[in-house]
Amino acid sequence: MYTKTFCGFCTKAKNLLTDVKIPYKEVNLDTLKKELADQEYTSRVNGLVYTTHQTTVPQIFICGKFVGGFTELDTMRKAGKLLEAVAQCSGENSSKEE
Repeated sequence: MYTKTFCGFCTKAKNLLTDVKIPYKEVNLDTLKKELADQEYTSRVNGLVYTTHQTTVPQIFICGKFVGGFTELDTMRKAGKLLEAVAQCSGENSSKEE
């Protein structure tokens, strides 16, 4: 999941994943900007936008597949598809979502 520091929807997405006990890897773009040279940071962000066609965060991937932002993640959870998507990736049987 790609996030930014002061992003309410990023916080909501992280809380949702924590609530349903799905571990996630976070790449905070603000932190990344401080760690990389300007050209490398710009190249990475441009590549992300090219891949997702989105300029907002969070940008959430499940098993390397872009699924959208918080709204799409929440829709997947409500439809009972989130744990199923993660289970397909990990090869585990899906469990029923609450």
